[in-house]
Amino acid sequence: MFWVVAHNMSIKILSEVLINRIAAGEVIVRPSSVVKELVENSLDAGATRIFVELTNECRDIRVRDNGCGITSADAPLALVRHATSKLLEFDDLWDLQTRGFRGEALASIAAVSRISVLSRCAAEESGVRMTAEGDATPIVEAAGAPLGTDIRVRDLFFNTPARLKFMQSAASELQQCVSIILRQGLIRPDVSFVVKGPKDTLMNVPENQPWNERIAALLGSNVLENLLPVSRDTNGMSVRGFVLSPVYTRKDRRYQYFFVNGRPITSRNLSAVLSTAYRGLVMTQRFPAAVLNIQLPGGEVDVNVHPTKEEVRFKHDSIIFGMVYRAVLDALTSSGKMPEMSIDSPENVVSVSTPEDKFVLSQPTVQAPLPEQQHLPFQARQFMGSSINGQRTEMPGDFTAYTSTDKEVSAPPQENPTIHEASSPGNMSILTADGNHPIVLGQVGLCYIVATLGNDLLLVDQHAAHERLIYQRLCGTEAMKSLDSQEMLIPVSVDVPVLSVPYMEKICPILNEYGIEIEPFGGTTYLVKSVPANLPDIDVNGLLADLLDDSEQNGKIPELERLRDKVVTRMSCHAAIKAGQPLSQEKMTALLMEMAASEMGFTCPHGRPTVIRLTMDQLDKQFKRKL
Repeated sequence: MFWVVAHNMSIKILSEVLINRIAAGEVIVRPSSVVKELVENSLDAGATRIFVELTNECRDIRVRDNGCGITSADAPLALVRHATSKLLEFDDLWDLQTRGFRGEALASIAAVSRISVLSRCAAEESGVRMTAEGDATPIVEAAGAPLGTDIRVRDLFFNTPARLKFMQSAASELQQCVSIILRQGLIRPDVSFVVKGPKDTLMNVPENQPWNERIAALLGSNVLENLLPVSRDTNGMSVRGFVLSPVYTRKDRRYQYFFVNGRPITSRNLSAVLSTAYRGLVMTQRFPAAVLNIQLPGGEVDVNVHPTKEEVRFKHDSIIFGMVYRAVLDALTSSGKMPEMSIDSPENVVSVSTPEDKFVLSQPTVQAPLPEQQHLPFQARQFMGSSINGQRTEMPGDFTAYTSTDKEVSAPPQENPTIHEASSPGNMSILTADGNHPIVLGQVGLCYIVATLGNDLLLVDQHAAHERLIYQRLCGTEAMKSLDSQEMLIPVSVDVPVLSVPYMEKICPILNEYGIEIEPFGGTTYLVKSVPANLPDIDVNGLLADLLDDSEQNGKIPELERLRDKVVTRMSCHAAIKAGQPLSQEKMTALLMEMAASEMGFTCPHGRPTVIRLTMDQLDKQFKRKL
């Protein structure tokens, strides 16, 4: 490695222009940084109504509020660095009641944009207008204005082309901006937020809204019925908010919102505490959702440890984490979602089997599946469908035989059905052996089908196997031509989180192609009017929730073919037999016969195995018959 050493370098004081540009680069990273600073200023000003407009790929930003406004005496200092009304002495850092305090927001925004500030306070009859462009000296003049402040930022980064070059797509920047406002809206249900995008209104929530209704309005109406209130006080500290029942889990931690004294924060430690409280209630790779506000005395938290103030340091973190853990645990227990352990009497703790006891394989007991077993966690992957001679395969037969435990199979299998011989390594040749066909023995854990194939033992994941069958049929070349829709008697209303509306608009046409007719109903609400006729029991709500979770956090929307495969994969998952679903002997047999007759691979669309085969030799080795 070679180092380049600069000689004859002298130390110089940076120019004011360069200092301002550097400070702006630290505070204003992207358009969402501008939105964050301006919305926080509006909240600190006591605003109850905040209007945000985002245009020109989020380079033009307008934030209008009805807060206390800026006096004409303070106006000349509003766009000056290190000027603030929120901090007077060093000790004030330890008892902050405001979101912003460093006095750099407006000055940093003005350094990289063309900014106009129109404001009036209640004590003055006329208002004041402040304008600045890049490094130019701000102009302050009297002007007529309503009560509050109206800030317009235009041509963001016009004088910093390097920063402009690294902006992401317009959709990504817009999503980041809306995400910032959404977090503020979750913790301030007393404030009205209206967000207008380039085409239409993205968010519109009223002031003085009940907290649970505000959460449902921003995260989706299906959240409302799953909200569990959280409340606990410890040593002058408290935690308030809501967690969602274990039925409502997500594929990542994006639905975990934490606040300290009303300030949005990110905390891996709090996420870990939340996961610990839910341990045993949610499946692997699924995460609980929560909106929690921790209220602390000023001296118990340091909010000045991160440039954007999104990370904080607690003075007594173990006490706070313990309080949050116990509060969430209490909420889950009181709601009946936490299983309780009961200890039998000593004489019933241990049961001893005698040599005379016989092993009996009984039919599975029919019982309702547990709520937390309704959806299996999967990780989406690139499409790798099975093919025969370069052609997509199509699964014959009807799926309605497996989609409900309340219905009988439409066509019971014959006594000795014909099993098609598989000619490709990717086929289900595992289900054929010397002309034998699988014989179902039973169901284990309401999840796995146990069967024999000659002298071998088969273990079949009922969900993964059925999912693969549905997936192959939907991927067939003539699949969409043969799909008929079945109109729903009562359309299902689905409220989409505001951040997911652009993604929803992209997947709706694809869903319509596959028989799920969805149309906008106004705002963020959509109506599901029909479902595929051969998948009548498809879980539409679960399907949409997982599809919207698939939208990447940075707002990028995959190209059409990848998007189509995501839709097909998720449809297959939510139309398939569930883990925890009891099946009759006939239905299990019909499923295995369909597997044997189809040209399917050994994995589900997510890569999980569908069947495991234990040969007689393997069993003999396990029982030490062959060494």
